[in-house]
Amino acid sequence: PHAFSREVVLKRVAEFVVCDDQSLALANKATFRNCLVAMRPSATNIDLPTTHDICMYIHNAFVDLLQDLKDNIQVGSS
Repeated sequence: PHAFSREVVLKRVAEFVVCDDQSLALANKATFRNCLVAMRPSATNIDLPTTHDICMYIHNAFVDLLQDLKDNIQVGSS
């Protein structure tokens, strides 16, 4: 278990969306947000990721993955 942080929640929700083929709109559904609050009653709206936050996280993770792949290919070619 990790300590609660906005970053950890964002990462875990993004993994849930990607790995379980969930809709990005899930993050803005009241029932899903209520589940997150139930797990952490002191959470505020700012602590909970939005659809935009998740989309940007996934995009940035993909860009980082492509850059790592490119770097590995260049190292392997040298």
